[in-house]
Formats: sequence, C-alpha cells, structure tokens
Amino acid sequence: MSGASGTNFNIRSDLVANNTATVAKSVGCTDDTDSPATLECLRATPLELLRDVSVSLSRQLRPPFGELSFYPSYDGDYIPDRPSVLLRKGSFVKGIPIIASWVANDGAWYAPPLLKDDASVLATFQTFVLGLSKSSLQRILTLYPLSDFEFLPRPDEEATAQYYRAAQINRDIWFTCPVIDFTWQYTRYGTSNVRLYSMNQTKYGPILKYMNVPQWRVCHLSDIPYMFNEDLAAGGDNSQAQRELSAMLSGSAAAFAHTGNPSSSNGHVFKEWLIAYPDRSKQTLAKDQPEEMNIYIAGGSEGNGPAHIASGRQSDGSGEREKALAWEKLFERCSFINSIQQEIGV
Repeated sequence: MSGASGTNFNIRSDLVANNTATVAKSVGCTDDTDSPATLECLRATPLELLRDVSVSLSRQLRPPFGELSFYPSYDGDYIPDRPSVLLRKGSFVKGIPIIASWVANDGAWYAPPLLKDDASVLATFQTFVLGLSKSSLQRILTLYPLSDFEFLPRPDEEATAQYYRAAQINRDIWFTCPVIDFTWQYTRYGTSNVRLYSMNQTKYGPILKYMNVPQWRVCHLSDIPYMFNEDLAAGGDNSQAQRELSAMLSGSAAAFAHTGNPSSSNGHVFKEWLIAYPDRSKQTLAKDQPEEMNIYIAGGSEGNGPAHIASGRQSDGSGEREKALAWEKLFERCSFINSIQQEIGV
C-alpha cells in the first residue's frame, strides 16, 4: 500500500531542493533560494499559483502523475537519517498492530506498454531511483528474467513481455519489498500482530478498458474501493461478487481495528488471516530479512485465503495460492532490493 518508508527514494539527494528552487524562481522569488527572503516571498505567493506551478513541474519531470518530485528530505534534524537506517535502529513507535499490503499489478502504470529491450525496462524506474550502480541494475535484470513474463501478454492487450517485466520490477521496488521490509523490521522490535495481504482483484476493469490500458489489470489503488466498501462510479465493476469481496475486506479491517484480529467477527470477514511472521524465535528475529511469511490473498482466480511461503521452499506448497506466490520469487527478489537501500536512498 502507498506510504511505506521504503518509497521515499533519494532522501539524501538535492533533487527536492532543486525542484523547490525552480518553483520559487517560476513564481518570481528570485533571491538566494536558501534565504529568509525567498521563504517570505513563497509565503506571500497565492496558494493556487504555487499549486499549479508545482503540479505542472512535477508532471513535466515525471509523467504522467508527477510522483516523487517533492517529498521529505534528510536534514539531520527533523529527519535524522534514512528511513531504512532508523527502522534497523528501532527508532519508531512500537506496539501498534499493522495491516500492510500491495496489489498484484501495483507497478503497471510506471511502464509504457511496448517496451522492447533491457535498457527500456531499466529506464522505467531509473527516472525515480537515481543512485543504482551498474552491478545492481544488472542483478535486477537477472532476478527478473524475460522468460518469466513471456506468458503474460494477451491478444486483446497491446503490451509486451518486457512491459510486464518492467511492471513487476516497479511493483517490487515501489511497494512489495518496502512493505515486507517495514513490517519485518517492525516485527523484529516486538510487534507480533502484523498481517499482510495481496489484492488480486479490481473493480476498475471496465474503466481501464475504456481508457485503453487493459494491461494495467489489478493496478495500483485497486484495493481502495474494497477497503472502504464502496461502489465505483464511471462504469466500474459493481457486481454482487465484487460487493461481497468489498464487504469482507472492509469487515476484516473493522474487526482488526476493534479486536486486533481481522478474522474475529462472525460477519463478513476473511477467515484464517494469519499473523505474517509466525516464527518469533531469537535466532529468526536476529536476521535482517524474513525467511517465511503468511500472506492473505484477496480475490482473484485462486480465491480468498491464506498462503504460507518460505525461503528456499516456495514451491513446496500444494495450494494454488502458494504456487502463484512462488512465481513471484518474493524472498530472492526482495532480499536483494532491500539490501541496496543505500543506493535507492531510503
């Protein structure tokens, strides 16, 4: 889900400072950008003008939505270090039960559909992640071989296997691996009540087809209307089956908030939604990366239910949910991505 600490890329770079200086100059605040006079000038500028200039610059720098043109930056004071460092020091509020998630195709809109080669795949996230070394980029390509994605293109979608490869890499860098890292570090410091889910269904299907982007499939934000138990306007899929899934996810969230157990109600909730990291032995918690996880799968062809995966044994599970997760190679891929956080700048 959006907001994991590992998505605040390049926190030690001067990218945000440079973008802020560009906005200041664009609205006529031309003094030294670090001066009190510039700050006063920006405070006197109409909010609407600042908004329009900032949004326009963001979308120009990082189309189509302008993400990560402005975000909190390391200053040694209010933000004393990179988030991944603070997590590993235990510098956060502890003891809060957590539900965390990602959706099946979270990275879908970060890649153009007709990608043809490795360089184009890398370019889809190098726009956002600025500090990756050549060896890390090559390792990422190796961890996501094109052959893993050649079965994904459909006749009714104008998208290549390289597109789906890029989308999966983006999903893991932006969402899945940061969520796993955050929840694991949180668990290591004493919070056992952590639950994970992967959203494998969307109400946006008809809308994406109308937008001519059916390849986005279960795209980012797909879980929101389920979590808030809302129908979608503008032609969304509001079938009875979708409403039932909405009732269960929102019901589980409400049960979790009330009791700490998302499966505790007798009403519309997901059953057997297990704690994410069940092994809390001292030996296990000493490790920087998890070696087993329980993930609840919400929606999709494999049906609702828990899945258990373990490093080195991802294919052992006999269930369809475990087999689908084995294809994602979460331990191998996220262990590497979460090991290069200094390069990513998180």
